[in-house]
Amino acid sequence: MSPRRLAGFHPSAGTWAAAGNRFTKRRIVPPLPVGAYTQKITGVPLTGGQASGTIPGFATVTGTQASPPAFTEITDVNVATAGTYIVNWSVTLSGTTSSADADNFLLSQNATILASSVNPGTPGTYPQAPVVITAAPGDNINIFTSGNNATSGATYSATITGASGPLTLTVGPQGLGTTWYPAQVTLSTTTGALDTSTALVYLGIGGVPTMQVATVFSGNGTAALAIPSMQPGEFIIVTWTNGHPGDTASMNVIGTMDALTTGRGS
Repeated sequence: MSPRRLAGFHPSAGTWAAAGNRFTKRRIVPPLPVGAYTQKITGVPLTGGQASGTIPGFATVTGTQASPPAFTEITDVNVATAGTYIVNWSVTLSGTTSSADADNFLLSQNATILASSVNPGTPGTYPQAPVVITAAPGDNINIFTSGNNATSGATYSATITGASGPLTLTVGPQGLGTTWYPAQVTLSTTTGALDTSTALVYLGIGGVPTMQVATVFSGNGTAALAIPSMQPGEFIIVTWTNGHPGDTASMNVIGTMDALTTGRGS
C-alpha cells in the first residue's frame, strides 16, 4: 500500500516524510494557549529551588628554587574566576646567602610587576605587604627573582596565599500563578563541614537582598525559613564568603508550591 493511501486512511495522523527508503510519521501538535491553564494545583513539592556555582579565587601555592638565576619563576597560580582579590605573599631565604639576595623577589600579574620584596639578605621568612588586584579568568600571578642572580648555595622559596571572592546564588518561583511556600534551605560546599566559609541567606526582590533570614556557618547545613509565601519576582538569595576557591557550592530549597495546570485543580 502506498504512503499516499496510508495517509488517506489516517487523515489525523499528520504528514509523511521520506527518509531514505523508509517513511516516518510526523504529527504536528500546536502549543497550548496560556488561557488553557485555568486550574490550580496546591501543596505539590516545590521545584526549581536548586542552584550551584563555583567559589571564585585562587589556591595557596608555594615554590622553591635552588640558587636561581635572575628572573627565574619561584611559584605561580592562575585565577579561576574574575574578581577583586587581596594577594598575600611571603618570601623565604635559606642556605648560604649574601647581600645579593636582599629584596630579590618580584610579584607580578600577567608579567606586569605588582611589587618588589622587602627582605634582608639573610635566612628567614619575610611576609610582604598585601596587594589588591582585579583579575580576569586565567590571569597568572607569580613570584620570580629580581635582577640579581642568587648567591651560590642559597635556596629561594615563595608563597602566594589563596584568596576567595563571594559567590551568590539566587532561586525563586517562575511562571504565572506559581506560589512558593519554602520551609528550609540546605547548603553545601565541596569542602564540607570543615569549610571556613559563612553563608548568608536573604529574601529579595528582583535579585536584590532586602531581608536576611538565616546564617549558616561553615557554609554547610540546613536553615529553617520562616518567611511569607513567594510570588514570581521574589527570590531566596545565598551568598558565601571566605570559601575555598574552586569549591562547588549548592543550595536546595525545600517546601511546597501552587501552580497553574490544564487539569482539574485540587
